[in-house]
Amino acid sequence: MRNRFLLTSAFIILFTIISQFAKAQTVYVTEKGKKYHKKNCSVVSEGKKGQELAEAQKNGYEPCAVCKPNEAKKQEATDPKKKK
Repeated sequence: MRNRFLLTSAFIILFTIISQFAKAQTVYVTEKGKKYHKKNCSVVSEGKKGQELAEAQKNGYEPCAVCKPNEAKKQEATDPKKKK
């Protein structure tokens, strides 16, 4: 009985950790810009560096109105089976 409890607990902890990594979304910013973008955004072609969405938001960046990086996250949440 104790082994089953430990196994179940370990599985739940592992699942929680993995799901946190899956939630991280990489966005791209530039040194002089104030927006964050998807990787293939037409607005930014050079000088972009990737960082996690939460970090970009913490640093004061806002979403690009052209590539709409937040829309991908919302779509993923409503329809996780849909591939981009």
